[in-house]
Amino acid sequence: MPWTVEQSAECPESRPWAVVKDSDGSVEGCHATEADANAQLVALNIAEAEGRAYESLDFKPPQGVREAAAQGLEWRREYGRGGTAIGIARARDLAGGRNISPETARRMKAYFDRHEVDKEGQGWSPGEPGYPSSGRIAWYLWGSDAGRSWANKLVRQMNAEDEDRSESMDNLERRFLEVADADELTVEPRANGQTSIVGYAAVYNRLSLDLGGFREEILPGAFDKILNRQRGKADVVALFNHDNNIVLGRTSSGTLELSSDAKGLRYVVTPPMSRQDVVELISRRDVFGSSFAFTLDRKTGESFRQTEDGKTIRQVREVSGLYDVGPVLTPAYPASSSAVAMRSYKAWLAEQNPEQVIEEVAARSQVRDAAAAWALRLRNV
Repeated sequence: MPWTVEQSAECPESRPWAVVKDSDGSVEGCHATEADANAQLVALNIAEAEGRAYESLDFKPPQGVREAAAQGLEWRREYGRGGTAIGIARARDLAGGRNISPETARRMKAYFDRHEVDKEGQGWSPGEPGYPSSGRIAWYLWGSDAGRSWANKLVRQMNAEDEDRSESMDNLERRFLEVADADELTVEPRANGQTSIVGYAAVYNRLSLDLGGFREEILPGAFDKILNRQRGKADVVALFNHDNNIVLGRTSSGTLELSSDAKGLRYVVTPPMSRQDVVELISRRDVFGSSFAFTLDRKTGESFRQTEDGKTIRQVREVSGLYDVGPVLTPAYPASSSAVAMRSYKAWLAEQNPEQVIEEVAARSQVRDAAAAWALRLRNV
């Protein structure tokens, strides 16, 4: 988390609670209560997350949108009609070429969808009495037809990203690592007086616990492609116990560093002072595990092999998405953590023995047919 809530001498006595930026110690705001400071903290994180969510999209108004908004403002000054205070403020932003937020893009689309009917009113077209009508002036304040096309395009792009993100979350997997060596989870002091948590979220070539008929191993290099692609752009968070409310650091703020070495996926996170309890738990060895969340492409990211004694091993070859890492209190394997892997395992089994799958489907069909026949017979009794 890039910000921390704490009491600060830089704030007045009446508002002692500050939201402090971790990277440079600057105060973002002073508040009378800790609750008010936390409210600002939440707002800052929501704004930051929203901006990162669509970082590949361009939210700067195109030239046509800027010109239309400027025309709307000129008409508004000349005729004194059209548009609300919100519309005027929006036009100033658009005419000034200021980036809009994703939420504003959605509001623009909603506005144009609602006000299409204004084009049928008198004074919309040149030469008509009352031209330019209030509706036309308002339409231009929001960017006119160029603004509508632009907003529609942004919303389509955002919706596509949302669908991709939702699909990724459906395929999200978590893996848990119980510490075997001393260097796999430890704390290290830094020259600036802070303490970092250093650990391995994954170790290469180490077999997992049984995941339901198969075990798993992560191959060396599994994270290379995703780390290279995400460097300088991605936002991976460090969480304690997978809890989104206990953020220890993140790559976008520089408080989390990720690397892949000969042993595995290594993370170094410098938590805020408010999370020193986690540091102490690790120092006392009350916490002795790590976890990471990931997705992979079944076609390129995994394979299965069988050992000489007939055991099945799922090999993770290439991770396509990395979402969070961090220490965990109990490095156990809940069933939900391997649900996606289980689907892959069953699909692989079906590929190995398709005749058995056909027999199982036929057997289930016979059971359903028999059940339906009995239900029909009971209804006719």
